[in-house]
Amino acid sequence: MGQGVVDGGSWPETHGSEASRALMEKARRGDRRAFDTLVGDYANMVTGLAWKFLGSRDDALDCAQDAFVKAWENVERYDPKWSVATWLRRIVTNLALDRLRRRRPVAAFDLSAEDFLPADVERPDAAAARLERADSVREILSALPEKYRTVLVLRDMEGAEISDIARITGTNAATVRWRLHRARALFRDRWSAVWNKEQ
Repeated sequence: MGQGVVDGGSWPETHGSEASRALMEKARRGDRRAFDTLVGDYANMVTGLAWKFLGSRDDALDCAQDAFVKAWENVERYDPKWSVATWLRRIVTNLALDRLRRRRPVAAFDLSAEDFLPADVERPDAAAARLERADSVREILSALPEKYRTVLVLRDMEGAEISDIARITGTNAATVRWRLHRARALFRDRWSAVWNKEQ
């Protein structure tokens, strides 16, 4: 995790779920090298998910580190019926939400301009408008009730399957779909309110 890369890339599970499960089985038998390989495979994705909840690169890195420590400490409790990605998503989601509960929602997003500026040159007015939109998205997300924020981040920002979100949140697919519908409606309403006020 030394690079500290925070991105929205796809989870490696889609390219090697059986390989990941095999490594996890070795880890369950005490093979630390196998677990370290999993950490390397999933570090960016775990950190990216934490960042989407917490909005701070440093907090995301800390949360990801805590997630892997927790995963290692509880490796024997891993259920092979779950994909490794879903299991790790559940751990990091719970840890990120715990962190959010311990601090004020608005303070959850302390992104700086460099987190959004592209590598190529951009007109200052366009960059300012994009940054303002990004700040608004994060502010609205932070104000949503936890159960709605969770499904919105996992589905619309992470691309997690409904069935996986149900496992992560300890609910069922119907509940996840209803919460997602409600979360999107709340987000749209608050987004419209913010931008209509700006006009």
